[in-house]
Amino acid sequence: MKRLRVSVPFFVCLLFGVARAQDIKTAYPGTGVIKTIGNWRFHTGDDPRWNDPALDVTGWETITADAPWGAQTHPGYTGYAWYRRTIEIDGNTGPVSILLPQVDDAYELYWNGQRIGGFGKLPPQAQWHLQPFSNVFALPEPDANGRLRGVLAIRVWKAMLASVDPIDGGGLNGPPQVGDSKVLTGLVALQEARYERGNLLRIVESAILLMIGLLAVGMWLFDRRKRLYLWLGIFLLGYAGGVTASFLDYGRIVPNDWQQFYLGIAGIMMDLGLWMLLLTLFELDRERAWRGATWSLASLYIVSQAVDVAALFIWSSSWPPLRTIDGVTTVIVTVLPAYLFVLLVAGLRRRKDLSLLPMTLACVALETYNLIVIGLGQGAQFTHLNSAKMRVAGTLHLGPYNLSLYSQLGAVVLVTLVWTVYREQARARDEQLAMESELKSAKAVQSVLVPEETPPVPGFAISSLYWPAGEVGGDMFQVIPGNDGDVLVVLADVSGKGLKAAMTVSLMVGAVRAMADWTTSPMQILAGLNTRLMGRTGGGFSTCLVLHVTATGDVTMGNAGHLAPFLNGEALAMEGSLPLGLVAGAEFAESCFHLHEGDDLAMYTDGVLEAQRENGELYGFERAAELMRSRPSVRTVAEAAKQFGQMDDITVVKIARVHADDSRERMSVDVQMIEALA
Repeated sequence: MKRLRVSVPFFVCLLFGVARAQDIKTAYPGTGVIKTIGNWRFHTGDDPRWNDPALDVTGWETITADAPWGAQTHPGYTGYAWYRRTIEIDGNTGPVSILLPQVDDAYELYWNGQRIGGFGKLPPQAQWHLQPFSNVFALPEPDANGRLRGVLAIRVWKAMLASVDPIDGGGLNGPPQVGDSKVLTGLVALQEARYERGNLLRIVESAILLMIGLLAVGMWLFDRRKRLYLWLGIFLLGYAGGVTASFLDYGRIVPNDWQQFYLGIAGIMMDLGLWMLLLTLFELDRERAWRGATWSLASLYIVSQAVDVAALFIWSSSWPPLRTIDGVTTVIVTVLPAYLFVLLVAGLRRRKDLSLLPMTLACVALETYNLIVIGLGQGAQFTHLNSAKMRVAGTLHLGPYNLSLYSQLGAVVLVTLVWTVYREQARARDEQLAMESELKSAKAVQSVLVPEETPPVPGFAISSLYWPAGEVGGDMFQVIPGNDGDVLVVLADVSGKGLKAAMTVSLMVGAVRAMADWTTSPMQILAGLNTRLMGRTGGGFSTCLVLHVTATGDVTMGNAGHLAPFLNGEALAMEGSLPLGLVAGAEFAESCFHLHEGDDLAMYTDGVLEAQRENGELYGFERAAELMRSRPSVRTVAEAAKQFGQMDDITVVKIARVHADDSRERMSVDVQMIEALA
C-alpha cells in the first residue's frame, strides 16, 4: 500500500504535462517537471574547488547527459570526473528537488557549492551498487517570487573496469530531472513499483524454491542416508538466493562487494549442489576417480570464487594486478560449470535410463544459457557485447509481469529435478524393501543353522557365544556331540559381510553336518570344506578351526588360517596354513594335545581383535592376549570387545574338561540375533 500512496503525485504530473528544457534557463510550469536535456560542462580528474559556482568553466569540454562519458568522448575512462550546469527555475512556490537517474558508480551532488546529497561512497573507502537506482535530492527553497537559480555540480567516481564491464560506461546514464518534490518522489516510487511488479513472478519463484529447498534439507537431516535430498536442497537454496539478489530494496542497502559475495555463495551452492546431485543420481559417487575429480574441481571453484570476491573488497584501490587476478579467476569460474556436461555424459553412459532424460535435457539447457550469457559477457571491453540485453532476450511478458528466459529454464529444471529425485527415492525404497525381505529370509535361515540348543557332553563344559555385527553375520560355529562321549567343534570366519557371507556360512554348516555323519577327522573335514568352497566365494575365503575331542581328553585340531586358540590362557603354537577356498587340494596344519581335568581351550574370531574406537585404535592382539590370561568366560571376552567398539561379528567358543561333580554349566549357547529393519 505504501508504494501506491507515494505514486499518486506522479499522476498529478501527468495531468499538468512534462516540459523538456533545451537550454539552461527554463520556465517552471507550476507542478511540472523538466529534464535537463542539452550540454553539460565536463572535466575528468578531481579538484574540490570545482564545486565553486564562481569557477570559470569555459575551458571545460561539452558533453550531454543522455549517455555515459564512455559512449561519448572518453571510452574506458575510470576515476573521477565532474559535471556542471546552471539551472534556473521560475514560477514555483513549493519544494523543489532534483532526480538523478543511474550514475556509474558513486557520486556527490552540489548546489551552489553546498553538498546536497550523494549515493555510494567515494574513495578511499569507496562503495557502489549494482542496481540502476534513481535518487531524489531536495534543492533550496525558491525565493518569494518562486525563483531558483544555481549551479549544479556532480562529482562522479567510476571504479576500475572489471572483466564484465564495457568501455562505454561511466557517469550519468540519463539527464537529471528538476521539479516538484512530490512529483519526483512519486515518479521514482512508481518506477520501482513497476519494476517489482514486473519481477513478481521471480519473487514467487524464489519463495517456492526456498520452501522446497528447506524441505529437502530437512528430509536429509531426518535421514542422513538420503543424500539426494541434501544436494537438491543446496541447489534450490542457492538458486533462490541468487533471485533475491535482484530485489531493489536489497540492492539499495547492500553495496557491490557484499552483493557479489552473496551472489558468489549462491553460485557455489547452485553449481556444486547440482554436480553432487548428478554424481549421486547417476551413482558415479561409488567410483573413487569420479569422487576425487569432482571434489578437486569443487575446491578449485570455491577458491577461485573466494579470490575473485576478495579482490572486489579492495577494487577501489585501482591496483593494476587486481585486473589480472579478476581475469584469471573469472575464466576459471566461467569455464568450470561446464563440468556439468561431463557428469551428464558419464552418468548417462553408466545408467542408460530414459527416465533421467527430461532432467538431463533441462540441466543442459540451463547451463548452456548460463555459459553463453556469462561467457559472452566476459571481456565486454573487447567484444562490445551487452550481456544485460542478452539476459532480457526471451523474456515472457504476462501482462504487467515478466518471466525471463533464465527463470523459465529454472522452473523446468526445478520440476524435472524434484520429479527425478522423488522417483529415485521411490526406487530406492522399493530396493530397500526387497533387500530387507531378503535379509529377513537370510536371518531366518541362519537362526536355524546356529546351534541354539545342543545336548551336553559328559566330562566337558562347553560355552559358546555369537554376536553378529549386522542383520546377518559371517561367523559360524558348530558343536556336534558324538556317540562315544566325543565332540566335534568347528569355528569359522567368512571374509566379507552381509548376505553374501551369510550364504557361505549356510553352505559350510550344511557341509560340516553332512561330513560329521561319516568322519571326525579335522583334516578330512577341512579338505571337504575347501573343495566345496572353491569357485563359490566370489574371490573371498574362510578361516576355520576343527577340533575332535575324545571322551578321554585327546584333542586333534586342524587349522585353515584361523587365529590360534588359547590353552589355559596361553596361545597355542600352530603351523601356518592357507584359508579355505583359495587353492584346490591345499594341505592344512594339524596338531594333537591332551586336555586334563581343569584345562580349558578358548577360540574366537577376529571380531574381537578388530574392535575399534572412534579414533581408529584397534583392540589388537596384545589386549586380547592379556585378557585371555585371566581365562575369562566367553561373555567377558565379547563384552570387552563390544565396549571397545564392535565392528565385526564376534564368536567365542570355550571347552573345558571338568570333573563329574563340577558345578559349571555343561552346555551354554549365547546367541544375540539382531532384528532386521522394519
